[in-house]
Amino acid sequence: MEEITLSLFDHGQAAIDKLQSLLQRFEQRDNIRVHIELMPSWALGWSRLVETALYHSGPDVSEVGNTWIGDLVRMEALRPFKQKEVEDITEEAHLFENVWVSGTRGEGDASATYSIPWLGDSRVVFYRRDLLKKAGVSEATAFKDAAHFEKTLATLQEKGIPMPLALPTRQSQLTIHYIASWIWGAGGDFLSPDGNTVIFDQPLALEGCKAFFRLGRYLSPDVCNLNQTESDQAFLSGKAAVVLSGYWMLTDEGMTPEVRENMGAAPVPGVPFVGGQDLVVWNYSHHETAALKLIQFLHTDEAGKELYPLSGLPISDNAWANPLFGSGLYPVFRAAMQKGRGFRGQLWGLVEKRLTNVYSDIWANALKQPESSPDAIVETQLKGLANRLRLTLE
Repeated sequence: MEEITLSLFDHGQAAIDKLQSLLQRFEQRDNIRVHIELMPSWALGWSRLVETALYHSGPDVSEVGNTWIGDLVRMEALRPFKQKEVEDITEEAHLFENVWVSGTRGEGDASATYSIPWLGDSRVVFYRRDLLKKAGVSEATAFKDAAHFEKTLATLQEKGIPMPLALPTRQSQLTIHYIASWIWGAGGDFLSPDGNTVIFDQPLALEGCKAFFRLGRYLSPDVCNLNQTESDQAFLSGKAAVVLSGYWMLTDEGMTPEVRENMGAAPVPGVPFVGGQDLVVWNYSHHETAALKLIQFLHTDEAGKELYPLSGLPISDNAWANPLFGSGLYPVFRAAMQKGRGFRGQLWGLVEKRLTNVYSDIWANALKQPESSPDAIVETQLKGLANRLRLTLE
């Protein structure tokens, strides 16, 4: 029996159990045994992927955050998919167009396909319906744009809600996902259309970024230094009225009954971020055919019914047709997945890493003087980073 290894991020024991059951069926059907290698965290996962790329040793197939694909392509670590292989894998799935990593899909060798989208991800606004009602805020317009979002928080604060908003202000990979919606909503962007120049220091992008960091005035002073998990927990435990987060909140067992009964969800202001995980085949693998069969199997409707929503969000209309996703708060995520956009460009890996560090620095400085506007801090930090990146890239 042929054996291959699949490396994955840890989406939780329930998700792993579902996947193990799927892989047993795959083994019985195709006579291919799949060993799972778990990467315990995103930070350690990236280190493991770089190690795999450099030393040409490890799994045959890997789950990779789609913003990392460009870095691995530049390392010449990934096996490109032939057009026929892409068609065979995605024929049943009919994937959303916006989940593909632009710049690695298209015509010609320069735009070869190096990864296949697998699990989706997006961001929404979670809020307490009862607290909005108490403050006299209409759910229909509370978060329809950045101005209404801030006005809603101001109203909650004025009505005596002790924690109108929870956000991660310590270093978090998700901060850039939230800020992106404010930047895109203001008409700005991170990279030029050709993907070769940083433009996050231009007026429209700065306008959106400043508006986001001004939300710091609605963070509770005694709990404003939170990581992503702590930010989520502030909402799930009933302390915060509003939080930005992802699909995992819907199945979190730590949610109090009061929060579950009153939880609502709305699209983020601006343009939703759409991300997720892709599947790649390493170019050193000697099991190409088996690897391709596995990826094709993981894109079947049968697999989707087991994988979603524990491992991620559906990335096709077929998978969203599951009755589970037609109720509750899932339609908000479906709209985000269909209408949103992701991070694109071969330079993105470098830009994302530098911005993640700078956003953390901005929060650290802004929170030292919460009564003052963070606009000057934002402009100084981002213009400085943009100039340094331009020098590096040139």
